Amino acid sequence: MPIASTWNCSNVALDLSHPRVMGVLNVTPDSFSDGGAHNAPKAAIATAAQMLTDGADLIDVGGESTRPGFTPVEPDEEYHRLEPVVRWLVKEGALVSIDTRHPTVAQRCIELGAQIINDVTGFSNPQMVQVAANSTCGCVVMHSGPVSGAATRSSAVMASSGRDDLSTLMNVASAGDRAWENEQDQPLLPQVDHVMGLLEGYLLERAKDLEVQGVDASRICLDPGVGFGKSPEDNIVILRATQRLSDLGYPLMCAVSRKRFVGTVSGVADAAARDDATIGVSLAAAARGARVLRVHNVAGMAQALDGFWAASEAWTAHVSLLLSPVANNDRQVIKVVDAMPLTRVRATQAAGDKLRLEIETGLDRIPFQHALDAAIRGVATQISSPIFERCGTSSPRA
Repeated sequence: MPIASTWNCSNVALDLSHPRVMGVLNVTPDSFSDGGAHNAPKAAIATAAQMLTDGADLIDVGGESTRPGFTPVEPDEEYHRLEPVVRWLVKEGALVSIDTRHPTVAQRCIELGAQIINDVTGFSNPQMVQVAANSTCGCVVMHSGPVSGAATRSSAVMASSGRDDLSTLMNVASAGDRAWENEQDQPLLPQVDHVMGLLEGYLLERAKDLEVQGVDASRICLDPGVGFGKSPEDNIVILRATQRLSDLGYPLMCAVSRKRFVGTVSGVADAAARDDATIGVSLAAAARGARVLRVHNVAGMAQALDGFWAASEAWTAHVSLLLSPVANNDRQVIKVVDAMPLTRVRATQAAGDKLRLEIETGLDRIPFQHALDAAIRGVATQISSPIFERCGTSSPRA
């Protein structure tokens, strides 16, 4: 099945022909790598503004930490933390995701204008399903829980009343179940088919439940939940099998930023110092079909993605221009665009003072736009956003 090309999130159809960068904004005092850095609204808004400047395509705002040993937050307190930041982001026209497992918080933020619900308990709460069904928001369905050893599909954390299963899980997080090592040959990693069978079964079950309740499949994004109750060995199996998950036909998220697992594979103990390793893991996932990369360091990820994507395949960009009175003719515009690095005009369509170009380019979206702005300054004005397509027949795969 081809990789999903679009993720519909309320009033935004997010083009996924290119991986997207989701900035992580924790407005909490106790998140594992940035707790307390953004819990004042003014600081959170300043960070959000910088993320948008740095290239974030969407921002995931969370008001409750889910790190190992976290303290659960009451919904009213969670919303109190989120509300001023969400209001500002919506006013700025940003694509806003709410990282919450509480239906009342999700509903209130959707009413503010947020377009995505990111639920670490996988929309297992019927009330959260109804929030999604009664809106047009995007939905991130995540798996929390073990996936190897004696784990079954029912081992996943489900939303429940009267107890906090997620808190219990994260209090013993990352130990994992290494029961597979009791086998005679003691394999290094758990069995791929067992791990992925549980993950795929759970995620598809939750996605289909949303669809039955009226949530269109194009609104659903899957997240395998790396780091949530899974050992480093589990996480490696999942990441190496990213293509299997992307082939399920839904947009796929890679959300590994600064996690303990990243520290394990990179040898970096300090969570805030794991950005380079995060970028490496995220690019490997992007090569296998992940299309939403959730990271704390937006600038670094966006820059690395620009370089990686430019080196993987060329784009065909379609853009319409309005010729300036000072331009002699359309040939002058074609000439300056042809002079852009890694870029050639392949076809043109002129109609009066309007010129539509089909451009082949090795530049990624942001560098392309910057180069185009510089090239046509004075001779034309851009009147449509570039529409990008891969020149090849498929996205790059590792």
